Amino acid sequence: MVLLAVILAALGSFLLLRLRADLVAEVDKALDTQAAGILADPDGGLEAMPGVSVAGLRRGETVAQLLSPTGEVRDRAGTAAPARPLVAPVMLRQVLAGQQVRAEVRAGPDGARYRVLGLRRAGRGAPTVLVVAAPLADVDRSVERLRLLLLVAGPIALVLAGGGGWLLARAALRPVGRMTEQAEAIGADRLHDRVSVPDAADELTRLARTLNGMLDRIEHGVVEQRRFVADASHELRTPLAVMRAELEVALRADDPAADASEVLDSTAEEVARMSKIVDDLLTLAHRDENSLELLLAPVDLGEIAAEVAGQLLPLAEEGGVQLVVEAPSVPVVADQARVTQVVTNLVDNAVKYTGAGGSVRVRVWEEASGGALAVTDTGPGIGPEDLPKVFDRFFRLDAARTRARGGSGLGLAICRELVEAHGGRIWAESVPGAGSTFTLTLPAQPPAAIHQPPP
Repeated sequence: MVLLAVILAALGSFLLLRLRADLVAEVDKALDTQAAGILADPDGGLEAMPGVSVAGLRRGETVAQLLSPTGEVRDRAGTAAPARPLVAPVMLRQVLAGQQVRAEVRAGPDGARYRVLGLRRAGRGAPTVLVVAAPLADVDRSVERLRLLLLVAGPIALVLAGGGGWLLARAALRPVGRMTEQAEAIGADRLHDRVSVPDAADELTRLARTLNGMLDRIEHGVVEQRRFVADASHELRTPLAVMRAELEVALRADDPAADASEVLDSTAEEVARMSKIVDDLLTLAHRDENSLELLLAPVDLGEIAAEVAGQLLPLAEEGGVQLVVEAPSVPVVADQARVTQVVTNLVDNAVKYTGAGGSVRVRVWEEASGGALAVTDTGPGIGPEDLPKVFDRFFRLDAARTRARGGSGLGLAICRELVEAHGGRIWAESVPGAGSTFTLTLPAQPPAAIHQPPP
């Protein structure tokens, strides 16, 4: 409203000034015509002046004076011609110097405003000054009528425009109010709700879709968090239940000391399993908070693969699995302990899920951007519906078999987080019944944004 008022005021002022300038220009044209008629007879007087009618002025409305060089009125014409000079001494000197002077003056007993034209008139004697003037009463009346019209119509237009704008804004923002109410009603127990999307393809539609997309991501994050907590609780509850049951059985025995060694061994195994789960959960928590510290240094990816294969060779031989390693020297900058953990998880999984008589192949090669490692097995493979989920936390292809083998469903999730923390990539490929291949790539030089501990 304020901006519109300023615009209307500026427009009204421009119209008033433009109208007055145009009307005064018309008066000037009439004065030029009148003066030209008088100057056509340089020795004549002003006797014919009152009877001359010019465009824009009524008959007898123009007045004229002939002034001496000293400012004395030698002759005058027109019903309203005053006896005193219409021009000031300064203007008189300018006219005598050859200048054409136009001005607005007040004259007569009522101080009427006149538009004045002063010209030098040369004759046989001394030069005189011709002053032709016309009243500006009609000009002032026209300007005043327009000013009054603007003062009346301007506020009315302002009120109508403001009211119309308010109604339009209210109608346009009604979907925003509806979306606000719907968003305020969405809480932790109603994450499935969404705001309504307007039919029009405008900014409000984009806003509604953006809000719904944000709610989708929030709901997904909360669901994942709840599932993560539930799975973690379940994984920790299982070893605790085993430990409790074994301790209770041992305490109820006739001779608890006889079974103490076996119970303690079993308890130690469960504690080790719980410790690994807690360590994995802590690693994932640090990664989620972007606070995972990496001790970066030049390492040989081929050497790491060879060491891991050597450590897991007894496990492969025990299961009747052939373990083959092709590990040339491939230098990268990485955290050796973390990369070793990733390769160990991949090879350990491949050995465990490859049946007797199968084989596991570990291959390392160099790429333009860094190094790559692939672990290929001849196990049962992964179905296409499960392949996109193998890196999810607590995901198991066969929960019973995995838990029996000591798995928690966090191994591949840890691998993905650690590889991505190095700026690398990891993915899985599989053909059901023909085995699987897990491939990772590491850059030769990790991005500068990777978090490192202070020296």
